[in-house]
Amino acid sequence: MALPYIVQTMQKGGAVVLLQEVLTRKRTTVRVRRELRQTFPKYKCYIAGSHVDVGNDENDRTPTEEYERSKARITAVTFLQKRVFQTNALVRTWHNPRDISALEHMAQGRVLWRKAKTHDNHDVSISMVNLHQATAKRHDLQRQVTYLLRAMIDAALTQRRIMGSDFNAALSCYGYTPSASALYDTVDRFFRTSYIQRTEH
Repeated sequence: MALPYIVQTMQKGGAVVLLQEVLTRKRTTVRVRRELRQTFPKYKCYIAGSHVDVGNDENDRTPTEEYERSKARITAVTFLQKRVFQTNALVRTWHNPRDISALEHMAQGRVLWRKAKTHDNHDVSISMVNLHQATAKRHDLQRQVTYLLRAMIDAALTQRRIMGSDFNAALSCYGYTPSASALYDTVDRFFRTSYIQRTEH
């Protein structure tokens, strides 16, 4: 996601803005976060702490040769409006250390989970879950992530949550090419039955 698109999104003034597939050069997280906070002073900016090289996911591609030369990395970025939320948003860990190997690159910068309280209700916190799901070609990895997220939700059913995601799945099964239809039908069906229907409360 390029800066002009981020600016266009931020101009809408949402209290919570969840962005996925933000490309940055490696070792620039601190600088990028500082620049985003300066560009959008009304918001607190959070960037997923770890990153993965673009090439680690076969569907992740950089938009320009400059990114390819500099080995761009993909991450998730969350903005919380300061007038709505207190600034000390806490990090939520969504997996155990033993899960890291199985989660591969999904354990590094693809899920950003923060919990914050609003100014008008200090007793209630809201979880903001920002997810860039694995590609549909890695349905095994999608399942791993979905099961872990669902377990977190089931463990705290009364917790208020806002989730924004590129799920790499859809509720409708239309428009797929014949060669990809079987794959996406499987992915979409799993998304509906194992996540949407199981997390509706």
